[in-house]
Amino acid sequence: MSPLANSMAKPAPIATKTKQIVLWIGANSGGVSKTTLAIHIAYEMACHGLDVAILDLDTNVSMAQFSGLSKNPPWEETISYVLSDEFSGNWPLVTPSWGNPNGKVEICRGGPVMVQTGLELALKKRREYILQDRLTDFPLPHQLVILDCPATLGSLNDVALAVSTHLLIPVELTPKSLSGCDALLTWYRLSCKEMRLNPPPQILGVVPARYNQEESIQRDYLKLLPQMLGGQNIHCYPFIRYSREFINASERGIPLPLHRKSHKACQDFLPICNDLIASLRDN
Repeated sequence: MSPLANSMAKPAPIATKTKQIVLWIGANSGGVSKTTLAIHIAYEMACHGLDVAILDLDTNVSMAQFSGLSKNPPWEETISYVLSDEFSGNWPLVTPSWGNPNGKVEICRGGPVMVQTGLELALKKRREYILQDRLTDFPLPHQLVILDCPATLGSLNDVALAVSTHLLIPVELTPKSLSGCDALLTWYRLSCKEMRLNPPPQILGVVPARYNQEESIQRDYLKLLPQMLGGQNIHCYPFIRYSREFINASERGIPLPLHRKSHKACQDFLPICNDLIASLRDN
């Protein structure tokens, strides 16, 4: 079997009693499939018996759209409540209709309420560590916690970075997105130093998203990206292809495998899931 075929193979089930990975998914530009990654990684990992929590720190409603949940939940049913002084440990997690394939997917919603939350964080003591404190004082039992982060490198991303064990960075193969990725990596290094994160979260890799092989500039950048990242010792994943079917699935509030199981894009998330499962096995 070729190395590429091996990387695309379905990961085997693992024991459920493992350490916890907190995976930061973010970018310094919008529309690069952060939420698509979060939903599909969560679903695939749950298919293999893991319990996954998605904490939506983003200010848009993409997570609600992709998961088939209400786009306007009460404040006390959002991550904003978790970050408030009123939180006492009852995590407002909700399971989407598709969230029990074998393991379990639960979501703590964000949305527009996070705009005000981001502003209020500036007034809090230990503001960068507030989510870390919540997870320390009131631990989640899930093997994987995914942080779906906003596309601006502000206070909400500082909060997410401080608690993360791993980072996954989606990029679109355009000059703007690649420039944003470079700025994000600079922010990551400086923030880890300033917050004295020891050890700093590991960069799991960069993943080209929304790849359209019909676009010559994307084909060119796809060849160059591993070289650009290799000098920084950062892994480049195979691409997540562009497909209108992702939009069609999100309009139904379900992951792509439940919308079109045979679609080739369903396999695109497996290399990332393989690495996450390997990290859980190693610890």
